[in-house]
Amino acid sequence: MAIANPLMNPRLVEGLKTIVFDNDGVLIDSYEANMVYYGTIRERLGLPPMNDAERYFVHSRTHDEAVRHIVPEDRLKEAFAIGATMNQADLAPYFKRSDGIREFLWWLRSAGFNLAVNTSRGESMSLVLKLTDLDGFFHPVITSCVVSKPKPHPEGVFRIMRAHGVRPDEVAYIGDSIVDQRAARAAGVRFWAYRDPALESDLFIENFWDIRAAMQRCYKGCAPAF
Repeated sequence: MAIANPLMNPRLVEGLKTIVFDNDGVLIDSYEANMVYYGTIRERLGLPPMNDAERYFVHSRTHDEAVRHIVPEDRLKEAFAIGATMNQADLAPYFKRSDGIREFLWWLRSAGFNLAVNTSRGESMSLVLKLTDLDGFFHPVITSCVVSKPKPHPEGVFRIMRAHGVRPDEVAYIGDSIVDQRAARAAGVRFWAYRDPALESDLFIENFWDIRAAMQRCYKGCAPAF
């Protein structure tokens, strides 16, 4: 597995036109916010705290999948009702923009790359981007609300490729979970793992400062001509 740094082989990023980002765990550190949200649902239902496996699951899946995973079937109606009463804005203190991501996005945009999001998050995505000052960088923003089959199904990545008019070999998808890895592989695009070296990836990114420096060197300040 190659590691993103200024000395890496330029071929690893050759021919790219579109960069797709997962949201939770990549664009933002939302782990604490998700734990508070789903933990509150469990608490109000009188259920015990989530275990480690449940925490991992809810952090990488859609809202519907997450709730169904951590709540007994006969209490799902109550759980969804509790979730509907919770104000996402109240979770704002728990959302943290990933270090260096905004600077990386500014460079990518100025260099001519297309930027998009493919996330398991639903209706709260627009608010999250505004709260973290990342609104306006991405088009399209594919959420679980706009696809018939969420990740790891490749539908979201396919929709992005159609919107940008690009081929699979011209796309890199940055994610931090096995769900992202499978979505990228199913779509036939490059997968770049963010902060999880255990994932099977074409490139490992420890932080966004390193990948920005690497791409600046490889492209010498500008993306390849479209």
